[in-house]
Amino acid sequence: MPIALAGGGFFRVSAPPARTPYPEAMSYAEVLGMTILDASPDLTRVALTVTEAGLNMHGTAHGGLIFSLADEAFAVISNLDAQAVAAETHMSFFRAAREGERLVAVATPERVGRTLATYRIEVRRGEEGEVLALFLGTVSRREKQS
Repeated sequence: MPIALAGGGFFRVSAPPARTPYPEAMSYAEVLGMTILDASPDLTRVALTVTEAGLNMHGTAHGGLIFSLADEAFAVISNLDAQAVAAETHMSFFRAAREGERLVAVATPERVGRTLATYRIEVRRGEEGEVLALFLGTVSRREKQS
C-alpha cells in the first residue's frame, strides 16, 4: 500500500516479517540486555548496562531505556504471585546515566491488595548507588489459579 510522504513522494509498506514462536524469540528485555538479579514478592532487582545504542541525542541514557528497565522490574515483581497488568505508571527522572554504567532497578511493594497493587521502583547507578529515577506503578491483579 503506497503512503504519501510530507514534501511529496511515496513509499510502500510491506508486510512485517513472520514472527518467531515465543520460546525461540528474544524478549524485549533480552534485546535491551536486562538481567534479573533477584525475584521475590518483597524485592526484585533487574539490571542492564547502558550501551551506545541506548543513548539519546545528549549522549546520556535515553529516558525510554530507563523507563523500560523500571517497567521490567515492575512486571516481574507484580506477576510473581498473581496475574497482573499495569493500570497506571509514573516516572520521575533525577540524574543522567552514561554509556558503560550499570543500572539496577530495585522494586518493592508499597501496597498489595486483592485486586490492586502499587510498587515503588528505584533505578540506581550500580548496586547501591544514587537513585537516578523513581517509578511508581499500580497493577490490576488477580490471584493465579492453582
